[in-house]
Amino acid sequence: MRTVDDSRLEDTLKGINIPACPAVLAELMGELRKPLTNGKRVAQLIGQDVGLAAVLVRSANSPLFGMRRKIASVDEATRLLGFGMLTNLVQEALLRSSVTTQDASLERFWDSARYTAAASAQLARTVGGTRPETAYTFGLFRDCGIPLLVQRFPDYKQVLREANQTVDRWFTEVEDAALNTNHAVIGYLLARSWGLADTVSQGILEHHDYSIFANPRGLAVESCTLVAINVIAEYVVGNHLRTVQDAEWAKGREPIARFLGYTLTELDDIADDLLYWLDEQKNQEAA
Repeated sequence: MRTVDDSRLEDTLKGINIPACPAVLAELMGELRKPLTNGKRVAQLIGQDVGLAAVLVRSANSPLFGMRRKIASVDEATRLLGFGMLTNLVQEALLRSSVTTQDASLERFWDSARYTAAASAQLARTVGGTRPETAYTFGLFRDCGIPLLVQRFPDYKQVLREANQTVDRWFTEVEDAALNTNHAVIGYLLARSWGLADTVSQGILEHHDYSIFANPRGLAVESCTLVAINVIAEYVVGNHLRTVQDAEWAKGREPIARFLGYTLTELDDIADDLLYWLDEQKNQEAA
């Protein structure tokens, strides 16, 4: 299992600001780790921030969460969504407000992150190996280093374009060559500092290295599963949003199929089913 050398962190993070874990998220996660979680206390913690509560309720009413009736309050969201998905929505709102940039094009980044997180949760119900809530967290955080690197490096978008289209090197190898760091390392450090599960943070660190499916090098099976789910979800969301397809699906499709125990045809069928599900949610939103 790969680690980040703490002695080199100063060089790695030079000029890059990793936002601290918001106090409300730290308190919320502390409450959720208790043997008997107090639902009223959870709702109270979220309700202390009126803006956060409003964003959470609005997000909970998205067709992506399949609620049959409109959620009107944090209390209702707590009861109907469950603590795990509620935490996902809090993480999403706080991550987006903490990782800010003046670059308007990154609005598409956040839309893609949200769809990828929701698609990952849906995939987890199909392939197993991890909880939907964990898959959602992974899908949300796996690329959170990108806007931080956009802030730091004026030419980072050019590096991204090259990395997206390179077929003979891992995505992060292209970043490392140009910047001496990469978005997976930055995302790993943020996830760790925000107290996310080790399986999530370690998976983020390795999420562009598909050699882990044949040789995990001590990486937990759940982390490998999260990476596999994420690659499928990203590919499907790219088709759903009609964005330019990158080289990741071509690099990851075969090793992922072997790891998950599917034929390539079965894996493609799973991807098609997920695309149909996303299109259905979009139709519901438009109705």
